Amino acid sequence: MIRIKDLHIAYEARGYNYDVLKNINLELAAGETCAIIGPSGCGKSTLLKVLAGILKKFAGTVEINGQPVMPQNQRIGFIPQNYGLLPWKSIAENIRLGVKIKDRNQRDNEQNLAAMIQLLGLNGLEHRFPGELSGGQQQRVALARAFLLKPDLLLMDEPFSALDAMTREEIQNVFLEVWRRHSVSTILVTHHVEEAVYLGRKIVILSAAPGTVSKIIENPLFDTQDARNRQEFFQLCLELRKMIKEDWSK
Repeated sequence: MIRIKDLHIAYEARGYNYDVLKNINLELAAGETCAIIGPSGCGKSTLLKVLAGILKKFAGTVEINGQPVMPQNQRIGFIPQNYGLLPWKSIAENIRLGVKIKDRNQRDNEQNLAAMIQLLGLNGLEHRFPGELSGGQQQRVALARAFLLKPDLLLMDEPFSALDAMTREEIQNVFLEVWRRHSVSTILVTHHVEEAVYLGRKIVILSAAPGTVSKIIENPLFDTQDARNRQEFFQLCLELRKMIKEDWSK
């Protein structure tokens, strides 16, 4: 379980304190996905940095499975907008990066690596380099690396925003296929309402800065068959857009 209680973060600049996030409360069950939508500057990326253990100076409580965030003791996967692949390493080496740091049992990791490459459709690409792959293929590599780690928490910062519309939908489907098999607790930051409805069991709307939780929507359409073609999907997207417009115009 992921638990955030009364989180408050402020920055000091030129002698003034500026609130970035204020009174953030959120709980995420084991294996649950959560999509976060908010305007630019509301603290979405700051929230991810707290959950990743990068930012340690804050008020409130942030826990992963009942323990404070400590990356040295926990498995925290992260997929940034630019995929975060090392251009001088092969695809197989990029996928191994996380587990190479965390695990010593290389034999088990190699078996898991082969299975993950098969699942993500990366067969035959293991010895290539990121620059030789399409955007969609690079995103598959980033997903393979994250899920191979078997993380306690997976953080995704607008990971599909650089892809064209058709590739984005394809990779969203790929993500769900892998998630169904591994059930990783996932927090996804996105600007796209449709993406939030498709990938988030919970959908969180953050207000303009300082970021606060305006609404938490339990998504009844998450992981339902042929969700995108349902009338309820379009209706929920419309309702979300209306909520967001009303909230951000305050």
